[in-house]
Amino acid sequence: MIRPALAVLAALVAGAASAQPVLPQAVPVRLGAAPPEVAVPFAEAERPAPPDDWFGRDKALHAGGSFLMTLAGQYVLTDKGALSNGEALPVAAGATLALGLAKEVLDAQRPRDPHFCWRDLAADATGVALAALVVGL
Repeated sequence: MIRPALAVLAALVAGAASAQPVLPQAVPVRLGAAPPEVAVPFAEAERPAPPDDWFGRDKALHAGGSFLMTLAGQYVLTDKGALSNGEALPVAAGATLALGLAKEVLDAQRPRDPHFCWRDLAADATGVALAALVVGL
C-alpha cells in the first residue's frame, strides 16, 4: 500500500521537474482483498474450512433464535390471533423451520464462502423442540 503511494509521489515530483505533468494511474482494488505486497498464506481454493463445532457459538445462536421465534409465533397466534395452543404450535414451528431452511439455502448461494450446514438446521430443530416443550408445560 505504501509502495504504490511512494511511486505516485516520486512520479509527481519527477513530473513537476519536467515540462509534462504525470498523472497517477487508477489501480482497481477489491474490497476485503489483501494488498498485493501482503503475502496470503493460503490461496482461495486452499483455504481451510472454519471449524463447525456442535457446541459452538453459531449453533447456540441458531438454537436460541429458533427457540425465541417459535415462542414469539406461538404468542402472536394464540394471544393476538384466534388459535389454540394445539393449533398455533405447528404453525409457529413450521414457520421457524422454514426460515432456518431458507437461511441455509441463501448461505449456499453466497458468492463468498458459500456453505449449506446441516448442523445449523439441527440446532434450529433443537430450538424449536425446546420451545414446544416450554409451550407444553
